[in-house]
Amino acid sequence: MAEASNLVVAGVEEVVKRLVSLGIEEAGLIRGVKEEVDKLQTFLNHIQLVLQDADKRQMGDGSVKLWLKELKEAALDAEDLLEEFAYDGLLPHKLTGEQRGHKVRKFLSCFTTLKLRSNTAHSIRDINKRLEDIDKKKDTFNFIRETNTTTAEYNYVVSDSIVPVAANDRETTSMVIESDVFGREDDKKKIVDMLIHGSSGSNDPGSSIGAAIALSVMTILGFGGLGKTTLAQLVFNDAIVKEHFGSTMIWVCVSEDFAITTIWLKILKEIDSSTQSESMSKQELQKKLEKELSGKKFLVVLDDFWQKGLDKWEDLILPLKLHGAAGSKVVVTTREEIVASTIGSHYIHRLQFLSDDQCLSLFESRAFMQGEPTALNLVEIGKEIVKKCGGVPLAVKVLGGLMRSKRTEQEWLDIRDGEFWELGADVQRQVIEILKLSYNNLPPKVRQCFSYCSIFPKDYEIQKHEVIQLWMAQGFLKTFKEGELMEDIGEEYIRILCTISFFQIAVAREKVIESTELIYKMHDLVHDVAQYLSKFECKDLVNDKDDKINENIRHLSLISSNKTLEIPKGINKMTKLRSFYSFPTYANPYDRLKVTTSLPMLLQLRFLRVLSLSRLPLKELPSSIGGLKLLKYLDLSWSKIERLPSTISNLYNLQTFNLSNCEKLYELPKSVGTLTQLRYFYTYCIHARNRASPRGLNELTFLQMLDILKLCAECASEHIAELEHLNYLGGTLRLQNLGYVNDVKVVEKANFMGKKNLHTLDMNWGPLSGTQGDNASHHDELLEALGPHSDLKELMIRNFQGLKLPGWMTNNFVLPNLVKLQLKGCHKCKEIKSLGELCSLKELVIEKMDSLSRIGEDHHNLQVAESLTTTATEVEGPEAAAILYPCLEKLSIRYVPNLEEWFENSADIFPKLEKLELRWCPKLRNMPNHFPSLQKLSIGNVNSDTVRSITKNITSLSSFSFEGSSSSSSSSSKKEEEEVARMISKNKLLESLTVKVLSSMRCMPHLSPTLKKLEIINCPVLKIESARLPCVGWLWISDVKAFVVDDNSWSNKLSFLYVSDVPEFVQLPVDFLRNNMHLRIIRIKNCRQFEGFLSSNEEEIGSSSCCVETLALRDCPSILGLQLQGFTQLEIWMSWAARGSSHWKVCNPSATFKACRSVHFLKN
Repeated sequence: MAEASNLVVAGVEEVVKRLVSLGIEEAGLIRGVKEEVDKLQTFLNHIQLVLQDADKRQMGDGSVKLWLKELKEAALDAEDLLEEFAYDGLLPHKLTGEQRGHKVRKFLSCFTTLKLRSNTAHSIRDINKRLEDIDKKKDTFNFIRETNTTTAEYNYVVSDSIVPVAANDRETTSMVIESDVFGREDDKKKIVDMLIHGSSGSNDPGSSIGAAIALSVMTILGFGGLGKTTLAQLVFNDAIVKEHFGSTMIWVCVSEDFAITTIWLKILKEIDSSTQSESMSKQELQKKLEKELSGKKFLVVLDDFWQKGLDKWEDLILPLKLHGAAGSKVVVTTREEIVASTIGSHYIHRLQFLSDDQCLSLFESRAFMQGEPTALNLVEIGKEIVKKCGGVPLAVKVLGGLMRSKRTEQEWLDIRDGEFWELGADVQRQVIEILKLSYNNLPPKVRQCFSYCSIFPKDYEIQKHEVIQLWMAQGFLKTFKEGELMEDIGEEYIRILCTISFFQIAVAREKVIESTELIYKMHDLVHDVAQYLSKFECKDLVNDKDDKINENIRHLSLISSNKTLEIPKGINKMTKLRSFYSFPTYANPYDRLKVTTSLPMLLQLRFLRVLSLSRLPLKELPSSIGGLKLLKYLDLSWSKIERLPSTISNLYNLQTFNLSNCEKLYELPKSVGTLTQLRYFYTYCIHARNRASPRGLNELTFLQMLDILKLCAECASEHIAELEHLNYLGGTLRLQNLGYVNDVKVVEKANFMGKKNLHTLDMNWGPLSGTQGDNASHHDELLEALGPHSDLKELMIRNFQGLKLPGWMTNNFVLPNLVKLQLKGCHKCKEIKSLGELCSLKELVIEKMDSLSRIGEDHHNLQVAESLTTTATEVEGPEAAAILYPCLEKLSIRYVPNLEEWFENSADIFPKLEKLELRWCPKLRNMPNHFPSLQKLSIGNVNSDTVRSITKNITSLSSFSFEGSSSSSSSSSKKEEEEVARMISKNKLLESLTVKVLSSMRCMPHLSPTLKKLEIINCPVLKIESARLPCVGWLWISDVKAFVVDDNSWSNKLSFLYVSDVPEFVQLPVDFLRNNMHLRIIRIKNCRQFEGFLSSNEEEIGSSSCCVETLALRDCPSILGLQLQGFTQLEIWMSWAARGSSHWKVCNPSATFKACRSVHFLKN
């Protein structure tokens, strides 16, 4: 594969076409250059006519491949030259928003300097000499010329069903469409049985995993392309598996080079996506894992584990072994037998090839569109093709996607009889050849995009917007139709790559409720092919390997799994470099790479289009950045940069500028008006000393992403008016400091109604503004003028200073697609009109609105309307009332102290509401009480009569949380206690219960046996007896009077126990420990009478095996000693625990002691 004769030249045709379309005829206006430009154009036109035939012949003719490589090199050099000339011909004051269309780089006819004319002519003359030789060589190949000068496009069929719409609220990190998988039913069943029951049904004595094993490991083994990951995805998403493991299911892609802390971070983020892992040390990560996993039965999938990671296996898996409940499982997928045998697999599932029939079903699902009549002759040829795939699903999928674009019998026969099948028994090599065949059948425009993706590391999560922006920066996405966007073309190319499985959907990340961003991955073998195809243009350096790099490469990526980035020595000699991209592969975004080579060397490369310096510890960017005339993509995100040089304004070609999370940046450019090609401008989470966003936005008419606009206090009206012509704006827009805007007409001119691509709009009035701060009617008019386009999906209004919310906000004709609405800090608003007609609304949040007293309809007006309706129906007959809030699933009302009523004009309301939260609404008296689908209810500081009214028909909760009022009278507290008892008795299937601040509750009501999690806090006269508690797995008791544990009363499911501030808590009997074999963590704090784990028979303790791994004691002065021989693995944490005793007797020679201050131990 290393020989030049084997090279496949990617993208020659498209490079030449780009060169022709650069508008070089305008360069000919430069005096003294026209003759050379005409020659260049002639050579390109001649060569372009034979490229399609040359492209077809390169597969079998090494000399054609070399000719194409030489042509591509010359064409790319010419492109660099001409684009640089185009830049030099621009004058900044000519770059205005009026420049539209496809030829925005205009040459001026006023180049008069002798030096420029001489350099221009000389450079083009050198290119022409090379092209002249290439043009002469082409005649020796007798290529077939195209009679039509317009290059024919490939007819490539793409079905809408190929890229599925991701399901909403999908919480798994792994996606699989089960209907697209064939032949793995038995494999799935065996593994599911093994996970649930500990047996695969096999007679093999090694194929059973005992339920008593705390953590067991099983391996799915098979070579690349056989479907290991797909099988693991099927198992992971199985309903029985989900029910068995609950919410603690974790998917982590490991890949070849990994750091242990990276994997731990991924695990933590899978458990809780809000985990903030800022600069956690390894020890801190271990503690966090202990907290999150302790006592829980979990399933962890470690996908794509390699031999390179075996030396890290024990350290990696240790926290899972120590803290998981019995029955926890780890599933590892690998292609290496040594991995399966070394990691101590309790069961190895060796994945087999698919049968011919299974392969045929998979092939036909890809090759023929759904419902399409299939020609029998094609089906028969397909059977022969499938037999040659060797039962490898990846090969079948790729070929099926390829055949979808071919509709004649001869095209199918050509594939069946192709030479690439003559490869013997080397299945892996055969799969690679199939992938290369599919590549060669791609449209040329898509080929260059695919091969460029070799710059990404293996297993990299490719975000759609990122890869499209990179393709744009390289000039791969050209538009030729009016109104067509490069982004639309990029999305189509992604769809084509998905069709042939070159891209595979990895996950759908939720951005807003109804809008998800698909994340893609490339299979390892597909990535290998991309690297092979682009090896003379793209190079990736992994972990600073001292590889020799061809100085003629065009794209360089540096991949680091540690925290040092070694920029290659002599990088300034790579004068043709177009892309420099750093990829730190560790998970913590707050960690930053250390760079060992000075940045100025990199900035000498004048043909750079892509420069990613994300997460580098840069404090200052050299002014030489302004010399990168062709730069289109600049990523400085997560860096420590403090200021930007003024030369940034010279980057006229810049399309993407990412400054997000530059927390040290204290000043933004005063104007960005010269960056007229800018399409994506990210500045979110920049402190910039509270400075406003740059001015000059009105010149950026191509701008599609402006994630935040912080208005200037002195000129907010003029600032927001700059958005008037930015009608391509999309994604999320955060408007800050709207309170400073003093001209409503200017806001109307900003035309938010015309910005149809915006899906999220966050309006923040910010601090009280000067002259308009107390003018509520002005703010009412201002918000009314901010009415958005009807395609908006998410709306947030914060710190609004007006009295009433706009009419458009409640109108379904205006907001038919609104999915999420948040109203926060609108302290002057007294009412919210009914939002029940918003047919798509799924989530509603109302928070911190001090003056709000009413939601919905006015009660008096509603009664009058009802009487009129009654009279009318007597005459005209009954009419069905409209369903209000038909799609609402989540409703939160928090900290609204003066809310009194919520009335609606229909009883048919909230049919899909699943989660309701009411907190700190002490005056609420009336609210709708029809919740047929409610699953989770959280109530705090709400009047008990209101609670009774709201909850009277609720009987199917899985989660209930109640917090009483600390200021309640004894009678009110009694009512609250009665409501809690009534709710618990009515809802028989509760799994989670939280009770807080019930001052009169003396004993626990009868609890449902389905309960898994129980939390009791601040019930000062409550006495809890274990005999009255069900078999919960998680128990938190704090600030109650007493906790009495009966030796023989409790089940064996408890895994976590926390007891704090309980005066009458004396001991945990030995039988309690023996009966709870899943118990992993015990934490006891400020229990003054607690004496420890006591028994009349010390030998009995020693003979009792206990699984507790963490014992934390604080401020328990009555403890005199601990008899802990039965604790097999134990960490003891003590803090000021025994002020009344100078010595403790701790009978456990294997225990480890941590944070044990002021305590002396006598160990047996």
